[in-house]
Amino acid sequence: MTEKVFTDALRLVMRETDEASGKLKLRRIVERLAEAAMEGESWAILQVADRLDGRPAQEATLAIDEKRDATDWTRDELVAFLNDARARRDRAAEANGRDREPDSVH
Repeated sequence: MTEKVFTDALRLVMRETDEASGKLKLRRIVERLAEAAMEGESWAILQVADRLDGRPAQEATLAIDEKRDATDWTRDELVAFLNDARARRDRAAEANGRDREPDSVH
């Protein structure tokens, strides 16, 4: 069983009543979030949408045509795969204005 001490403590505090307003603390936070969204704050609008509809699905960048065990790959296929991954990494680094990171040898 994983302990979630911080989460448990936060849940307890959020169930407490805010002395100034007489409302639950969680209720006040939600009201402030809704107010920020209504004022056009994009971060708040995204939070509201994520809570109501769920986060949008993330597109995968890796496509695997078939499920294969690592021992099923030929040496040439593995080398081609690694060279392709290295080339994609280098293009991404170049597009972001960074120098290519050196390869490490273990």
